[in-house]
Amino acid sequence: MKGVIRSWQRLFSLLCCAFLVLAGASLTQAETNTKAAKAKSTKAKAAKTPSKKTPAAPVIIDEAAVHSSFEIFTQEWMKKLAEAEEYHRTDLIKISQNGEIFHAEYVGYLPQRFIEVKKTTSQETPFVGTLTYYERTLRCTGKTKEAAVQGPFEQVEAFPVKEIFRYTKGKWVY
Repeated sequence: MKGVIRSWQRLFSLLCCAFLVLAGASLTQAETNTKAAKAKSTKAKAAKTPSKKTPAAPVIIDEAAVHSSFEIFTQEWMKKLAEAEEYHRTDLIKISQNGEIFHAEYVGYLPQRFIEVKKTTSQETPFVGTLTYYERTLRCTGKTKEAAVQGPFEQVEAFPVKEIFRYTKGKWVY
């Protein structure tokens, strides 16, 4: 099991490094493009001739960098869900009574996730990504409210949740 975890950690580290390298190259290219645009603008002002607007060249987006950034984005999303689960357990727990038995129940999330990135034909949103994870209901029973809230909680049901995100203006958006 430790070997599998280390393999995943190595893979994640490699993906992060690749993302940083690609992001650095993109920033360098953007900086070069900005300098070229400023030089062109200065020449146009000096000539004082009206210039015709030409359509902007399509921006080339590296798909590997987009996939890597979605990986990181969804990891952050799953951290937010883990925080939400803690909030559900501490502040939104539902307590019900059936006869002399109390039930305490809250919503949680399994850590496993499945992601997919697809290219679109839109220039404004060139990619969409889907994140699938499992929402679960956890329950504990007890003879008193306090006993029910103390746990241990057991999963009584789980179902998949699929969320769709879009890649717009260089970042993932909900």
